Amino acid sequence: MGTPRQVIAAEAIAARIAELGKRIGDDYAGREVVLVGMLKGAAVFLADLLRAIPSPVRFELVNVTHQAEPRGAIIELTYATHVHLEGAHAIILKDICHSGVTENYLLTHLAQQSPASLEVAALVNRPLLRRVALEPKYVVFNEVPAGRLVGYGMEYEGRWGNLPDINTLEGV
Repeated sequence: MGTPRQVIAAEAIAARIAELGKRIGDDYAGREVVLVGMLKGAAVFLADLLRAIPSPVRFELVNVTHQAEPRGAIIELTYATHVHLEGAHAIILKDICHSGVTENYLLTHLAQQSPASLEVAALVNRPLLRRVALEPKYVVFNEVPAGRLVGYGMEYEGRWGNLPDINTLEGV
């Protein structure tokens, strides 16, 4: 099943999330901010970032699933909460931004709600794997070793998401 090996300690994650929360608070001072967390991987990131932003902020949850079909992939979007973004500054939270395809799909759909702005924040950014032209405005970590990441809400086969730090999973 693999063995987790710590690559980013919980304390480092907490410090970077606190910095990002302050930055978002400064960037959007006096304006309505909505964090849109992508389930399930960004749930812990959402909870910690929400508390780190010093100004009023609300959050919503979405689930984006992929299904392989003979003619390509079908992406299905499910709103876990009543997402209302009109006139608000929305920030989509993603655990790992790699291909950018899912984020691009969600940006396209959420833009139909006429938000004042729409950005992406990634816990981990892996631009070398990008398949679409997308760069998150906010990134917590850019330098993370290659491999399957687990911990801090990120799971592999339903396990390891409860680890407080970010790990690579050895042997998978």
